[in-house]
Amino acid sequence: MKLLGAYLRLVRYPNLIYIVLTQFLLQYCVVAPVLTREGVSPSLGVPQFVLLCLSTILIAAAGYIINDYFDINIDLVNKPDKMVVEKIISRRWAMAWHTILNMAGVSIGFIVAWQIGKIYLGFTQVICSLLLWFYSTSFKRQVLIGNVVISVLTALSVVVVGFYEKKIYESFEAIMSPEGRSLIKIIGVYALFAFIISMVREVIKDLEDVIGDSKDGCRTIPIVWGVLPAKQLCYILLLTLQVLILAIDFKVISLGWYFSVVYLVLCVHIPSLYAYFLLRKANLPAEYHKVSSLIKVIMLTGILSMLFFKFYL
Repeated sequence: MKLLGAYLRLVRYPNLIYIVLTQFLLQYCVVAPVLTREGVSPSLGVPQFVLLCLSTILIAAAGYIINDYFDINIDLVNKPDKMVVEKIISRRWAMAWHTILNMAGVSIGFIVAWQIGKIYLGFTQVICSLLLWFYSTSFKRQVLIGNVVISVLTALSVVVVGFYEKKIYESFEAIMSPEGRSLIKIIGVYALFAFIISMVREVIKDLEDVIGDSKDGCRTIPIVWGVLPAKQLCYILLLTLQVLILAIDFKVISLGWYFSVVYLVLCVHIPSLYAYFLLRKANLPAEYHKVSSLIKVIMLTGILSMLFFKFYL
């Protein structure tokens, strides 16, 4: 049981649950209701959708493993009590599982793409796998690039569901249809939300881990630009998030979705403002960790807002 728990910690199983929940809600609370309203069925059946989710979380799990593999020196300083690689699982086994999970995830992605007759979509998983490898080996040690890569991958976990929907990939006419335009707008908004909130969390994690990162030669934003500029970047991103959610508020008010506005105010706007004030006061790793945990909660509440599409559509 100890070994199983170590593997679960290694692959960050709560984050994998986030990914599955995001894709499930997007498919069955957004994509399916929008298409059904127009008398169209989703491109992916239940088996294909399950395989797509499985492919995504296998590649994500492989990414977490390889990240810890190359972060041993950093983790020895930042979180020695939470280390798994070398303390519980050998580096050899970590690399083996990274390879196995990656190969399985990419293969399943190609299977789903082949089943819907668009084999080229399988290369989406290949690109994600390569980005995770280069993030762990190089990008995360470079100023801003690593943060952007992870945020793009977070947004891709949302967008990939749309990639496999024929109303988006089939033809220009399909894209310009009412359901096609609706899907692009909704998926685009959630992808932008995912990108912004992920960027905030990545920069805050850099602030939290600055001691270990500096000893390992990383050139993260707080190390290169300084702590105050890193915080200011987070303030700008949080303000951008508030503007985005405010624009959504006005849109859903025009649709008469009043309860969803209350939900966004209570569960996204106010927590985001609270995160801003916590970040202004934060100076120690434990304080940055508290802000990071709150940002993760905001990510969850944002994801759960997809339920309103199921209710109102």
